[in-house]
Amino acid sequence: MKRFSFILSFLLMVSFSSTKVLKHRKSILITPKSTLYITGISNVTDFKCIYNIKNIDAPIPILYESVNDVIKFEKSTLILENNGFDCGGKGINRDFHGLLKSDIYPKIKLKLKEIKLYPNKKNTADALLEIELAGKSKSYHMKIAYDKDQNWIIKGDLKLNIKDFNLEAPKKILGLIVVSENIVINFKLVLQEYE
Repeated sequence: MKRFSFILSFLLMVSFSSTKVLKHRKSILITPKSTLYITGISNVTDFKCIYNIKNIDAPIPILYESVNDVIKFEKSTLILENNGFDCGGKGINRDFHGLLKSDIYPKIKLKLKEIKLYPNKKNTADALLEIELAGKSKSYHMKIAYDKDQNWIIKGDLKLNIKDFNLEAPKKILGLIVVSENIVINFKLVLQEYE
C-alpha cells in the first residue's frame, strides 16, 4: 500500500500506512500563516475572536499509530492560552474571558484522538477531537479538509454549544442583547514537520 504523510487539526502531521500498525513520534510546527478564530452571533451583531498564532511557537509532539484508514493519537494536544484571543475591543474581550472563566481556567486544550480517512473522498477526513474548556471536556467529530503545498494545510469548522461546557451566554443591557449559545471554531493550520 502507498505510504504518505498526513497532518491535522486542529492540527498535526503524521505518516500513514494501511498495511502496518506502528507507533510513530513526530513534532510539528504551526506556522505564522495559520489562522484560528471563534465566531458567534447575538441578536444585535456578530463577533469574531481571533487567536494570535504567534503564541504557538514551540513544536507540538505527537504520538500515533495507523490501522487501515484510521489513525489513533496519544498525547497530541494543542494548548491555547485564553488571553491569546482578541475579539476587537476591551468590552467584548472582557465578556469573552468572563464567559470562558479565564480567571479560573486560563487555557483551552484541543486533544486529537483519531482521524478516519475517506478513501473515496480526496483530501477529506473525519477527526475525533476532545476539547477541554472551562474545566469540562467533550469529544466532537468534525470533517476536515487537507492539502499539501510546500507545507500541509488543514482546514475545518467545528460547531459547538457552550452549554456542553456548562457555560451560559452573557446577556447585556437588562437582557436586550442576547448572545447565541452556538459558536464556531474556525481554523486553517499551515503545518511543517519539525526536525
